[in-house]
Amino acid sequence: MENKRFKPKIDKLFWIITLPTSTLMLVLTVISLAYSWVFAITAAVDIFVLYFLVSPLFGYAELREKSLFIKYGLILKKDIPYDKIRAIEVSRGFYSQSMMSLKNSFEHVNIKYNRFDVTTVSVKENEKFINFLNLKITQTRMLYH
Repeated sequence: MENKRFKPKIDKLFWIITLPTSTLMLVLTVISLAYSWVFAITAAVDIFVLYFLVSPLFGYAELREKSLFIKYGLILKKDIPYDKIRAIEVSRGFYSQSMMSLKNSFEHVNIKYNRFDVTTVSVKENEKFINFLNLKITQTRMLYH
């Protein structure tokens, strides 16, 4: 089976928060141009915050031959072998159980792996993602047991 890539699901709430925040940051940066030391601080904070606002747009979850690969944004990524996944739970809520998450939606999937690790993904086709992931996990377990 070939690799299956799933794009992130992004709710309207994400945009409702992101667009005004970005606009406010831009306005404050322009206002701070009058004071060079304030501008330096504001520009640094802008870059930091914009990274977290824009980064989820570049994330995805990909089912590969032997592992689930998750790209959380521009930099962070994780490769989870199928034989390490111990539970998949569909959840709906504003927060997730994991700091490492590809979550821009209320509907998300918590993936528990290793002994205590959890990561969260929100993809456009949650059910299809779960079905393919369960298939991969089952195939891996049949191979090694």
